[in-house]
Amino acid sequence: MKKLGMCFSVLLLCMSHVISQNEQQPQDKLGAWYILASNSKLSDRFSVQLQTQFRFYELASELQQFKVRSGATFRVMPGLSLAAGYAYFRNDFSYLSDVPESFDEHRIVEDILLDHNIGKAKVFHRARVENRFIVRDGETDVKHWYRQLAKFAYPINDNWTADVYNEIWINFDAPVFAQDWLGGGVTYTFNELIKARVGFQHIIFEGPNFQRLLFQLTFTPDFSKDES
Repeated sequence: MKKLGMCFSVLLLCMSHVISQNEQQPQDKLGAWYILASNSKLSDRFSVQLQTQFRFYELASELQQFKVRSGATFRVMPGLSLAAGYAYFRNDFSYLSDVPESFDEHRIVEDILLDHNIGKAKVFHRARVENRFIVRDGETDVKHWYRQLAKFAYPINDNWTADVYNEIWINFDAPVFAQDWLGGGVTYTFNELIKARVGFQHIIFEGPNFQRLLFQLTFTPDFSKDES
């Protein structure tokens, strides 16, 4: 419990430090993302993922983005997996005056996933290519991103896990820098099927930065047990 209290204290300290920067950028709001996900294991090597997100510009108002994502992961060998997926976004940035009120976006992603252990801790890397199809007024604009994620997760006990991560986004076209996500959180595992996570994320753009609270519920059914 002492370790858990320390993790919460560090998380709250980071939040208060970042939120205090709003004095320099008063247009920023503390928003929230509400996430429902599943990761279903079909065999020792194959799994499928589903996810939906409600991303609010404020804690429970101004729905900025609605997202639905599906994907599949194939484990090539211990420590190496390949994945691909599709995501649909409904974007509404009407709280800003210089962008369209709403538009759709379709994304196709390809991932290379690496993971390994350092003692009890788990280190996770993801290299992602994201192909974006942005639909505005009947026209489609195609863009591409490269995303590099590094994540460190430490099991506090059988139920609690703390994590920190950073992900940088790179445009294939200028400007090269797209954004950067820096965050952390704690996960509570109820049982083999259900886990919940609470986190905080600082999103860095060339323009205004954003702070987001993350609330996620994940289901992890294991259908590979039925193979026998």
